[in-house]
This record gives sequence, C-alpha cells and structure tokens, in this order.
Amino acid sequence: MSQKEKYNDLMSAIKEDEEKKEEQNRFDATLEQIKEALTLLQKLLEAIKEAKECSVTTQKGLDAAALSAENAITGICNAIVQAQETPVKTKLDDESQKKLQDIHAEWLGQEEQKLANHNKQQEAIWQKHSQRLTDIVKNNEGVWISTKLFYIVGSLSLLSIITIAIEVAFYVYFHWIT
Repeated sequence: MSQKEKYNDLMSAIKEDEEKKEEQNRFDATLEQIKEALTLLQKLLEAIKEAKECSVTTQKGLDAAALSAENAITGICNAIVQAQETPVKTKLDDESQKKLQDIHAEWLGQEEQKLANHNKQQEAIWQKHSQRLTDIVKNNEGVWISTKLFYIVGSLSLLSIITIAIEVAFYVYFHWIT
C-alpha cells in the first residue's frame, strides 16, 4: 500500500469518525429533546388529572346550584299563586274619604305654617341687613365712589394686570424657554 492510499484511508477514517461524532451529537440532542418532551408530557398528564378532578367538583356544584334554583323558582311560583288567590279588600266610603280629606287638610295647614315661619325669618333677616346698611351709610363707613369713577379705575386696573401678565409671559418665553 502506498503512502497516498494510507493517507486517503486515514482521511476517510477521520471523516467517518467525525460523521459518527456528529451523528452521536444529533442523537444526544434528539434524546434530550425526547426526555424534555416526556417530562412535559408527564406534567401535562398531571394537569389533566387535576383538571378532571376540578371539573367533577364543579359539576357537582353546578348540579346543586341548579337544584337550589329550581327549588327557589318553585317557592316563588307558590308565593305568586297564594298572592293571586288572596282577596284584597278595598273600599272608599264616605267615612274613609272624609278621613283622607282631614289628613290632607292637616298636612296643608302644616305646610302653610312652615311657609309663614320661613317668610317671617326672611323678613327679620332683611330688616337686620337693611338696618346694617343704613348704619354704614350714616356713619360714613366704607369706600363710596361714583359709578363712572369705578369703571375708569376698574378698566385701568384690568388693563394693567393684562399688560403685566403679557410681559411676564414674554419674559418667560424669551429668557427661560429659548
């Protein structure tokens, strides 16, 4: 055998070993995936068992609720039937009508009295307020200016406030923002 053939055989053996290693690595990875899938499958199986147990409990609860609702409906229906069968006695004779009118008249009288008391209180408050204003005018208390002067001073004050606000806005805009 020549050197070249030995070299080629050696290279072939190395390539086969590398392919075997790669194949082994793929098998190992596949085996790990299968193990993970098996673990996941076991967890899912346990979750399914728990869900089945919960569904059985839920089903029992729903059956009990349905029976309870049926009993409640039956009771309500029975109460309605009894109420329909119970005679209701009503009458409005002259005596009952007179009593109703008396109660209404009494209520109306109470309301009139309350309104009269309220008007008296308002009148007293108005008298006190009027007296206080008269005292203020007699004693020359407070500031009294003519309407024309009030509008002039008010307009100038408003114009000054607006001017100051605009100046502050421009100052803030040009010095702080930009």
